[in-house]
Amino acid sequence: MTAEPPPGQNPYGSAPPPPPPGSYPPPGPYGGPQGAYGAPQGAPLPPGVPAPLAEWWERLVARIIDTLVFGVAYLILSAVFVFGTGGSFLGGFLSALIAYGLYTAYDYVLHSKDGQTVGKKIMKIRVVALGGAPLDSSVVMRRSAVYPGVLVLYGIPVLGLLASLFALVTGVFILVDKPLGQGLHDKVAGTVVVKTPR
Repeated sequence: MTAEPPPGQNPYGSAPPPPPPGSYPPPGPYGGPQGAYGAPQGAPLPPGVPAPLAEWWERLVARIIDTLVFGVAYLILSAVFVFGTGGSFLGGFLSALIAYGLYTAYDYVLHSKDGQTVGKKIMKIRVVALGGAPLDSSVVMRRSAVYPGVLVLYGIPVLGLLASLFALVTGVFILVDKPLGQGLHDKVAGTVVVKTPR
């Protein structure tokens, strides 16, 4: 006759049996490793990324928020310059140059301050340098010059179309670039967009 094992010990001396169907698995050890903020449990961050990456739709909504003001400015400037000059090329060029020049300056100044524009603050995301380097002005200048800076060409017939296509390709890169989700402007500047603590 065999002795009964102490309570809680498996009578067969091996690993405990799996839980019955429909029940929760046993909890892990207290204080075990946790995933990074906002990341799935145990999901590692890509190398050089200090926080979980922003989702593509968060970046899109932030960009739409930032663009709305300058889209309105562009329409007003277009009405003034284009109709005021009788629909000339110069009017379209000047309105695009001023509106998107201001947008580029806005993008540069706000990202230089803390890595966030108004849209990014609302969406709780920020631009950071890949690898943890400081987000200095030269990095931000390269990023802003590539996008939205390229849009100053919008008023020039053929170059404006190319600038629009470039903006589209930049957005597609965010969707397909793995694992960092970098747009072309991020690749040129060496930046990524990450979530901020909520």
